[in-house]
Amino acid sequence: MNSSPIGTPLNVIIVGAGLVGLATALALRRAGHHVEIYEKSSFSREVGAAVTCGPNATKILEGLGCDFGRMRGVEHTQTRYFTKDQGDGDLSFVSRGSDLFQKFGARFYLVHRVDLHTELKDLTTSPTGLGEPCILHLGSAVLSLDCESGTIGLGDGSFVSADVVIVADGINSSLRKFMTPHTPPYPSGLAAFRTTIPFSLVNAENESGLEWVRESKRALCLINDDGGRRNLTVYPCRGGEVLNVAGLHPIAFSGTGEDGEEKVASFGGKVSSPGQFLEGFKDFSARYKELIRLSPAENVTLWPLLLFEELPTWISGRTCLVGDAAHAMFPMLGQGAAQGFEDAITLATLLPSTLSEHSTSSLSDANKDQSDAINARLRLFESLRKSRATEIQTLSNRIGRGLPVLQFGELFPII
Repeated sequence: MNSSPIGTPLNVIIVGAGLVGLATALALRRAGHHVEIYEKSSFSREVGAAVTCGPNATKILEGLGCDFGRMRGVEHTQTRYFTKDQGDGDLSFVSRGSDLFQKFGARFYLVHRVDLHTELKDLTTSPTGLGEPCILHLGSAVLSLDCESGTIGLGDGSFVSADVVIVADGINSSLRKFMTPHTPPYPSGLAAFRTTIPFSLVNAENESGLEWVRESKRALCLINDDGGRRNLTVYPCRGGEVLNVAGLHPIAFSGTGEDGEEKVASFGGKVSSPGQFLEGFKDFSARYKELIRLSPAENVTLWPLLLFEELPTWISGRTCLVGDAAHAMFPMLGQGAAQGFEDAITLATLLPSTLSEHSTSSLSDANKDQSDAINARLRLFESLRKSRATEIQTLSNRIGRGLPVLQFGELFPII
């Protein structure tokens, strides 16, 4: 991929084809650039649970051409709060969300991650639509990065250069180390069970103890223990046909290195079971355990939650970090993907296809070459995005530091 003359569309490399990598590729495609994506996996088996798309995420995704109808997204209309000891007949606190469109100009959707990923991938690579289709290279691991020249080294020994390299390789980023010094992630003492349950199983049971689920077909339900360190999150996706269930609870960290220091595993899920899930919530009311028992035996994972400190910088030379590679956060406020989407649309806005020394921005002038102009725009991107994303990262990570978690309603003024 050759460098582009100033004033012409840019050649862009994106490393990582997750939700944020694809959204960034789509936004830059629509801005008129030539985009190539390098992804280490082959997408032979796409997995994942659900994701919340608050109004800020929805507005961006719809603006990029995503259709929540095609994705079978469920509009979130209320949040219901329960305590772990509530039995049948107990009333819950209901926070209605049906006025979000009037307040923020966009709706709140609950979407299966695979459906959202498929939508973004299709729009990114489709021969129709605005801009040149992005080129997706699967099974292409990126092993090295030269930030100043915008060059990546691939697993097959070849090298590719571009005008801009955007690193979107997630929480376990292998390229972050080439860009900025950072503190390795460390255990929070918390982990999350995750599963999806067909709603048909809930209906088939016909148990009165599951009535709270059946009457919450468009609600996001939160069940907390007294201290807030354990909770269940339950909400529908795929047109209401599937329930996403997550269970946060404390775990003991037992990993140590040869020198006796704590060692930190990369963030990732491991296979678990309904029995282990139940054990973590054995003192919760029977009706909640009844739902956990419906978890498919082959579809329960356990995800240790690691704390990531704020990075000193997101940019270096011709490169920048986006999404979880830049600001990984706990899922407590449902803003991880949304903040990555904000990164994507901001970059596309700041990197128009006519970026040149004659830009009306004071950051460009006739004495700057293309590299300086790009770096100036990336610095502007960081100045616009870093403080906001870091604030939401800090709020999302509160529970990992022993602080009370915010409720969704308390986050709405921010998003």
